[in-house]
Amino acid sequence: MYRRLLTLALLFAGAASPAVARPIRFSAAQTFPSGIAHTASVAVGDFNGDGFPDLAISSTYNWVAVFLNDGDGTFSGPTVYTLTYYVTGQVAVGDFNKDGRLDMAVVGGDEAGNGLAFFAGKGDGTFDVPQYFPTILAQSEITAVAADFNRDGNLDVFTGGNCGSELIVGDGKGNFSDGAIVDACGMGLAVADFNGDGYLDAALAQTFGHGGINIALGNDDGTFQSPQFYSETGEPNAIASGDFNRDKKLDLAVTGYESDTIAILQGNGDGTFTPGTEWFAGFSPSAVAVADFNADGKPDLAVSDYGGGGVTILPGKGDGTFPKYFSLLTASGSSDVAAVDLNGDGSPDLVVVNNGNDSVSVLLNMEGTFIELTTSSNPSHAGQPVTFTASVQGSVNKSSLPTGKIIFKDGTKALGHVSLSDGQASLTTSALKTGVHNITANYGGNGKFNKNQSTVLVQTVQ
Repeated sequence: MYRRLLTLALLFAGAASPAVARPIRFSAAQTFPSGIAHTASVAVGDFNGDGFPDLAISSTYNWVAVFLNDGDGTFSGPTVYTLTYYVTGQVAVGDFNKDGRLDMAVVGGDEAGNGLAFFAGKGDGTFDVPQYFPTILAQSEITAVAADFNRDGNLDVFTGGNCGSELIVGDGKGNFSDGAIVDACGMGLAVADFNGDGYLDAALAQTFGHGGINIALGNDDGTFQSPQFYSETGEPNAIASGDFNRDKKLDLAVTGYESDTIAILQGNGDGTFTPGTEWFAGFSPSAVAVADFNADGKPDLAVSDYGGGGVTILPGKGDGTFPKYFSLLTASGSSDVAAVDLNGDGSPDLVVVNNGNDSVSVLLNMEGTFIELTTSSNPSHAGQPVTFTASVQGSVNKSSLPTGKIIFKDGTKALGHVSLSDGQASLTTSALKTGVHNITANYGGNGKFNKNQSTVLVQTVQ
C-alpha cells in the first residue's frame, strides 16, 4: 500500500507538461465496444486496401473482431470471427500467401495440438474461414510477430510462450509448420536485428518465475542461438525496441507490471544490453508502443495503464531517458496500446484496448495537419510560370490556423521557402525544365503543430 501511495504522489508530481520542442497532446478518448468478451490486444493493418489502417482486436477466448477505418480515425464494424479454440495472444498481420492482401495468423491452441489459425484476407476487409495448423507449443503460445526469419522470402510467425518460444515457418502459400524451438519464455516479444548481422533476433519478456529478459540472436536459417538472460524485477511483461539514445544501436523498453515502471536497456550494438534507469509508467503497465509523437526526432513511449485505466505518455529526451510523463484516461483495464497514424495527417495516434469493459479507445494526435498542394497549370510548358499553393490546417485542432514556413521541393531540391499566411503559402517558378517533377510541400511545424509533408504532386512540363 505504501508503494502505491508513493507512486500516486509521483504521478501528480510528474504530470506537468514535458519540456520538449513542442507539446504532445491528444484528443479525449473516443471509446466504443469491442463486440467481443475478454478483449485483450490489438493488431493493425490495411485490410481493405483504402490506405487507412484497420484494427484486429483479439480476446482471450475464441474471437477476433475486425474494425474498418472510415479514414478519419472512426471505425465501422466489427465483423467477428470465431475460432474453435481459445486465443491466448496477439494477431500477427501480413501477406502470408503472397496474393497482395493482408492476412491474419492467430496463436492460441487446443487439446488436439492446433496452435495457429490462418485467416486468408479477401482484400475487402473480410477474411476466409480459418485453417488450423498444429504447433509444438499449442496452448502456450501468447505473443506473435510476423517476419521472414529464415530468409526464404516467405513470412513466418515467431511466437513467445509461457513455457518456451517457437518459430512457425510459413511456405508463402498460407501453410505453416513447426520450426526452431527457443528455450525462453515470453509474455512480451520484440523482433529486430540487435547485433547488426542482418538476421532477425528476438527479445522476450519473461514474467513468471525468475523474471527477466531473454535475448535470442537469430541465425540465417531461422534457428537461434542460446538465449542470453538479463535479470529484471517487477514482473516484466511487455517489451519494445527503439534507438532511444540515438546512437544508432537498438535499445529495449520493458514494462514492469508489479513495479509500475518501464526500464530502458541500452543496446551495445552486438546483441548485448546494459541495464539502465527505470521510470514510472502508470499502474500495472501492460503494453508499450514506440513513436515520435511530437516530430522532434526523439522516440517517445506510450504505455497502457492497466491499473489506472488509461495510457501513460513518456516523452523521450533523445538520450535514453524519460523523466517526464502524463496520463490520459480511456477505460478500465487498459491491456494493449498501438501507435499508428489513423487519419493520414502524418502524426501517430493511439489505439488502446480496454480489457476491463471490453472496449477500444482512439486518441487522435492534436498536433497533426492536413496539407493540400495544388498547381496553377498541369501540364505546363518550359519557361511558363507555375504557381504551387500549399494549404495547411489542423487535422484535429481546428481552433487556430498553423503558422510557420513551407519548403517547396522538386524531389530533394528546394525550390523556395514561403511563410504561411492564413494557412496558405504560394510559390511561383518558371525554372522547371521539360520532364516530370515530383513536387512536395514540407511544413516545418511550430509550437502547436508537428512538421509534415504533403503527398507528391506530379508536375509535367512539356
